[in-house]
Amino acid sequence: MRLLNNIKQITLVALLGIGMESCLDLDPVIYDKIIPENFYKTESDAKAAVTGIYSPLGSPGDIYGGWTETFWMINNLCADDMGTQRDDYEFMEKFQWNSTTYAAYKFYNMFVKEANRATLVIDDLQKSPIDDDVKKQYIAELQCIRGQYLFFLYDFYGTANVTTDVEILRHPENEIILERLPKDEFIKLIETDLKTAAEILPVSYDASEYGRLTKGAAYTILEKLYMQEKRWADAETYCRKIQGLGYELQRTYSSVFSIENERNNEIIWALPCQSETNGNGNTWTTHVLPPELPSFWTNSKVQRWNVYNMPWKYYDHHFQQPGDERAMAPSLITEFEYISNGETKLASRNNGYPNLVKGALPVKYPEDPTQISEKAGNDVVVYRYADVLLELAEAINEQKGPTQEAIGLVEQIRARAGIPNTIPTTATASKENFRDFILDERGRELYCEGHRRRDLIRHGKWIQSAVDQGYIPEGREADYKHMVLFPIPQEVIDESKGKIKQNEGY
Repeated sequence: MRLLNNIKQITLVALLGIGMESCLDLDPVIYDKIIPENFYKTESDAKAAVTGIYSPLGSPGDIYGGWTETFWMINNLCADDMGTQRDDYEFMEKFQWNSTTYAAYKFYNMFVKEANRATLVIDDLQKSPIDDDVKKQYIAELQCIRGQYLFFLYDFYGTANVTTDVEILRHPENEIILERLPKDEFIKLIETDLKTAAEILPVSYDASEYGRLTKGAAYTILEKLYMQEKRWADAETYCRKIQGLGYELQRTYSSVFSIENERNNEIIWALPCQSETNGNGNTWTTHVLPPELPSFWTNSKVQRWNVYNMPWKYYDHHFQQPGDERAMAPSLITEFEYISNGETKLASRNNGYPNLVKGALPVKYPEDPTQISEKAGNDVVVYRYADVLLELAEAINEQKGPTQEAIGLVEQIRARAGIPNTIPTTATASKENFRDFILDERGRELYCEGHRRRDLIRHGKWIQSAVDQGYIPEGREADYKHMVLFPIPQEVIDESKGKIKQNEGY
C-alpha cells in the first residue's frame, strides 16, 4: 500500500502525536495512550511514525490540495498566473490580505508544529532498537520533511520560532519562549537537514513506497532555497546533482500529468492520489472545469466547480507563439464545444460565455476516466525536472550571461512544447534580456504549479505584478513592499509576550 495513503498508520501516529506537539500547543497530554516509551520497537512502528509526518502534505489536505485555502492554492492565487471565479476569495488574488486574514497567517503554526513533530520523532527513532540502516534512512526522510516544512516557513513568513532542542519540546510546562531564529541560523538549519538527508536517501523506492521523499527531492528543495537567496553557484551545483540522477523530460507536456503516464521519469516528487471517494484524490481538475463539459472530455461523472482560471492578461502575454502545446487543450482551454439540449455550442471568451470571461481554464491534469466524484487519481506533481532545468539556466545566466549551455537548457523545454528554435535573438542579447525571457518561459511551463510567486519575488517583480494587474495603485508600491511575506498569527506574538515581532508592515 502506498505510504501516504496508509490510513491505519496515520491514525496510529495521530494517537502517538498527542503529547508530542510544540511548546505553543495547548492540547492536553493523555498518558494512557501510546507514547514514545512503549512504541518504535519495530520497523513497522518506525514507518508509521514517519508516515504521520507526511500526512499534512497529502492531497486534498491542507498543503497540496485543490481547495481554496491550501498552501498550494494560496501560493497560486496571489500570483498573476491564477485567478478565481469566486468573489469571496478575491482578497488573496487582489493583495487585500492583512494581519487578520486567516488564509494568510494560518500556515505558520502548522509548519512550526510539523517541524517540531519531526524533531521529536527523529529523537525517538534514534533510541529505537530497529536495524541501524533502516533507522538512518527513516531519520534522513524525516530531516528532508522537516527541511521542507522549514523552507515553507521561510518562503511564506521569513524565520520562525522553531527549535531542534527536544528537551524544550518535551517539557512545555517550563514555558520557555522560543524567539524567531536569526535569518542565517534559520537558513543553516534548512541546509543542514537537506544536505544530511540527501547523503542517505535513495534515488528511488520500490513501487509500493512511491511518494516518499528521495535524494532528488532533497536536492530540489535545497537548490530552490539557494535560488531565492541568489546563491547562484550553490544553486547550479545542486541542479547539476539532480541532472546526474537520471531524470528526463517526457515526450509531450500533457503526459507529465496524465494518469496513464503516472510516476514518469520527469517527476522528482509527487503525491500519490486515488479517485475513490474516500481516497487522497487530486481535486485540481474539479476546481477548474466549467459546468458545461467540453466535448473532448468523455467522463461525465467528474464534478465541475469552476473556481480557478488563468487571467487573460497573463495568457495573452505568455502564449503568443503558435504551436505551443502548453497553451492547448487539454492542458489549457481557451474555448471549447459542448452539448446543450442536443445542440452543439461554442464557449469562447469572445461570445460572452460566463465561465471564460475572467480567463482561460488551466486544467493541467488530463482526464481520469475512473473519476466518480471531485477526486481524480492523477498524482499531484510537486517537483519536476523541467523546473530544475530552467532554474539551472537561470543560475548559469546570473553568473556568466546567456551561454550556449543556458540557452540550450531553455531550448530543451521549448522543443518539448512543440516550438523548437524559436527563441528570439533579442532574448539572448544580454544577461538582463535572457533573465526576463527565462522568467517568461517559467511562466509558460510551470503555470499554476505553485512556483510563480517565488519566481516574481526573486526577480524583484512581485509588487509590480500586482500594480500591472490593477490591484495596487501605481506610485504606491512602497506601501505594499512588505507583502513579499505574509503575517504571522497574532496569538504567537501575544503568547511570546512581545519577544516575537510581527513581520514588518503588518
